[in-house]
Amino acid sequence: MVKKINLAVVGSGYWGSKLTSEYIQIHEKNPDFNFMGVIDNDKKKLDSIKDKYQLDSSKLFSNVSQCLADPTINAVHIATPMETHCDLACEALSEHKHILLEKPMAMNARDAFKIARLAERNGNVVLVGHIFRFNAALVRAKELLDRNTIGTVKSLTFSWLDFLNPIPERDIIFDLVPHPVDILNYLIDDWPSSVFALTNRKNEDSAFVLLEMPDHKPVQISVSWFHSGPQERIVMIAGSDGSMTIDTISQQVSIYMRTGKENIPISKNNTMRSMMDHFINCVNGSSTPNNSSLVGAMTVNVISAARNSLREGRMIKVFD
Repeated sequence: MVKKINLAVVGSGYWGSKLTSEYIQIHEKNPDFNFMGVIDNDKKKLDSIKDKYQLDSSKLFSNVSQCLADPTINAVHIATPMETHCDLACEALSEHKHILLEKPMAMNARDAFKIARLAERNGNVVLVGHIFRFNAALVRAKELLDRNTIGTVKSLTFSWLDFLNPIPERDIIFDLVPHPVDILNYLIDDWPSSVFALTNRKNEDSAFVLLEMPDHKPVQISVSWFHSGPQERIVMIAGSDGSMTIDTISQQVSIYMRTGKENIPISKNNTMRSMMDHFINCVNGSSTPNNSSLVGAMTVNVISAARNSLREGRMIKVFD
């Protein structure tokens, strides 16, 4: 249990900058939380974030290893490119830091489970940035599903669409599919048994991922970077007695029954802040993990199987 959390953000890119803004606000309101600063070996990015948030130079660090070895920092939020997650997380754990690690937690299941095991051995908290577990609409949807509001769940469809400039080195499976896979587990508390994935092999800027659950329930995930319309983060669930649509961006839930449509009242929330508060509460011992390292590792296992399916052109068993 840690009474005073001294946290630094590792990474000062787009997401690291958003995290920094939230942590500064938490620092101002929570006497048991201290924002130590931002760590990044890119000094231009550090200068940019310094100007943006009027940070003192004492809160900017360009030597990652030196900062991770600093005993006054007892927690880090790692928001660097996904291929760096494993090495940084293992280094931070070797220095006994508590970690909030952005998704995916690693580029393969072996490394993901390695991180989870190292955290367990060291007694450190490692949570994964599956932010949608804290989305008020999805929290309400899970409550409704647990009460069998639409009967037995028959199928799920995810629409995760963006319009982005092509980034050649970015992997659409590892970039966009982790959230739908994690949401699937969050909503129905199970993992797929097999996966089949398709993409346009030239650019890989869109993909379809088909999942089969152990009870043979079908799940479809559509992801795209060239959707020339508004960003979509939508979950559609078909049940034996009705259906449910969840718009995670607008945080709206609609139930469709034979008697008509019902819009469910939602108290919208800041999902990023809710996740950060949960991490703080897990580190100080007042909460148990919702987005644990085991959940993160299982998610990596599924998306790795999807990547293998693309490579081999066949259905892949997730747990082979």
